Amino acid sequence: MISDPIFSNTKIIPVTNNQVFYRKWRPTRFDEVAGQDHITKTLKRAVVSDRVAHAYLFNGPRGVGKTSTARILAKALNSEITKEGEPVADSDVSIAIDEGRYMDLIEIDAASNRRIDDIRELQKKTEFRPVLGKYKVYIIDEVHMLTTEAFNALLKTLEEPPPNIVMILATTDAYRLPATVVSRCQRFDFKRLSNEDVINRLIEVCDAEEIETEPVVLEMIARSAWGSLRDAENLLEQLFVSYGQSGENAEPSEITESQARELLGLGDTATSAELATALLAKDAAQALTVINREAQIGSDLRALHSGTIDALRVALLMKAGVEDSVSQGSEFAATMSAAARPAKLNQILHILTSLGKADMKVSSSSPLPLELSVLQATTNPATNRIDSKTNTEPRTNHPQPVNPQAQVSVEPTIGNSEFEKPTQRRDRTPSEEKWDKVVRAMRRTKNRRFVVGPLLRNVQIPEPVGGKIPLRFKSNALKNNFIEEMEDKRSKEALKVAISDTYGTELELQIISPREINSTKSSDIESENERSVSPEEESALVRAAIQVGGTIVNEDQEEH
Repeated sequence: MISDPIFSNTKIIPVTNNQVFYRKWRPTRFDEVAGQDHITKTLKRAVVSDRVAHAYLFNGPRGVGKTSTARILAKALNSEITKEGEPVADSDVSIAIDEGRYMDLIEIDAASNRRIDDIRELQKKTEFRPVLGKYKVYIIDEVHMLTTEAFNALLKTLEEPPPNIVMILATTDAYRLPATVVSRCQRFDFKRLSNEDVINRLIEVCDAEEIETEPVVLEMIARSAWGSLRDAENLLEQLFVSYGQSGENAEPSEITESQARELLGLGDTATSAELATALLAKDAAQALTVINREAQIGSDLRALHSGTIDALRVALLMKAGVEDSVSQGSEFAATMSAAARPAKLNQILHILTSLGKADMKVSSSSPLPLELSVLQATTNPATNRIDSKTNTEPRTNHPQPVNPQAQVSVEPTIGNSEFEKPTQRRDRTPSEEKWDKVVRAMRRTKNRRFVVGPLLRNVQIPEPVGGKIPLRFKSNALKNNFIEEMEDKRSKEALKVAISDTYGTELELQIISPREINSTKSSDIESENERSVSPEEESALVRAAIQVGGTIVNEDQEEH
C-alpha cells in the first residue's frame, strides 16, 4: 500500500490571537472536557490498554464537547501519552492537530458532503496508510445528514475497516442513523452540561482574559446557554466586547447584571415578578398597567414576556413543593412564594398556557399581543368543579333548553388587587455587599475538586452571630461538595482570610443543612390569618378535591 498523497484542496488556517472564545479555549486534553467524565475516563483507559475500537459514535446536544473529544482522541492515538492516557501537550502531533495541519486527521462535514459520491471518495482515501502517525482518524460531523445511499456505502467501510483506521461519527440526532450503522460503533452519549459546570469553565476563561463581572452575570449566561458551553462562551465574549472594555488603554470595566439582561434579552426581575403577581391575583388592570408602563419607556416586551413566564414557572414549582434554583431567602423567592400561596395549580397552568400561546406573536413594537394574552390569562380557567352540596360527588348533568342565539362570554375581572404589589428593585444591603466580596475573593479557589466561589454563591446571605458565621446551603449536595473542598487546608485558609478581611475579625464556620433551613423558614412564612388544618384536610384525596374547587361538608349537615 502507498501513502496518502497531499490533496491540492487542503487548506491550512493559521492560528491567530483574534480567535473567538469557543475556539481559543477549546479543550486540548481529556481532563479539560467539562462535564463528560463518564466518557473521557473510558477513552483514556482504552488508549492505555491499546483496546481502541475502529469506529465510535459521539451523540449529544450541541456545544458539549463531541468534536473536541474526537480531536483529543486523535492526539492520544498518534502522539506520546502519559501513564493516565493523556496526550502530551507539547508534542509535535498535538501541536499540529491544534493548528489544523496534521495530515492523518481528516474532518468531514456531512451536512455539505452528504452524497454517495462523497462517501465513495472517502472509502478510496481509507486505502492509504497513515502518513505520519500510527492511526489515520476520520471525524464525520453531523453524520445524520448523510443520504440513505451514503449510509449504505459507509456501512461497507464499518463492516470491513482497513487497518490503522479509526472513524468517529458525531451527531446531535442519533435516532436518525440506521441501526446497522449504530450497531457497528462504540456509542458514547454526551450529556447536557449543568449550570455549575458551565460557570466553573466561564470563571477560568474570565481569569485568563481578565474579564470582570458581577457573580450573577455568569449564572445568567449559564441559564441562557441551556447546557451548551460553546453558546455560553459566545455570550460571554459578546458581553465582554460590548461592556467589558472601557477604552483602548483603560482598565477593563466590570460587566453588570443590568448590562447582561439588556444584551441577553432578559426582563427585569422586579418588573417580571410584578406582572406575574398581578396575573396570579387575577388583577387584569394592574397587569395592563405594567405592560403599558414598560412599553412607554421603551422596554423590550419580549424580555418582559420571557421573564414573566420564568417567574410563573418558579411559582408553579413552589406551589407543587419543588425546590428551584432560586436563592432561598431572596426577595424574588419571597415575592413569588407569597403570590403563589392563594393560587391553585390549575390557575397557574392556565396562565402559563395563555402566555405560551402568545410566544411567537409578542413583539417589541406593539403591546397588543401581550395585552390580549394577559386578558385571557386573568379569566377563570374551565374546570370540572366538585359540587360541595352533594358530599363531593360530581354534579349530574340534566338536559337544559338551548337557545341557539345566545352567546356565552367570559369577561376578565378588572379591579384593584387585594394582594400586595412587589417592591421595585432595591439596593444591596451591607450584608449582601460583604458576602459578595467574600464570593469574589474565592471565585477561583480550587485545591481539591470544587471551586469555592460558586458554592458560596448558593448559600443564604449570612449574618455573623457570636463569633460564628452560618452557611445555609440550598441542597445537601452543595453542602457536601463544600465540606469536601474544605478538607484541603489551602482552601480552608483562603476562606478564613477572605472572611477576616471582609468582616474585620476571625469567624468560625457553621454549616447548616437545607432541612434545618426549611424547618426555620416554614414558621416565618406562615401567615397569622391562615386557619389551622383540620384532620379532614390531611387526607391527600380531600386536598386534591379542594384544589379543583370542592369544599368540606360535615357528615351531619342536612342535605338540600
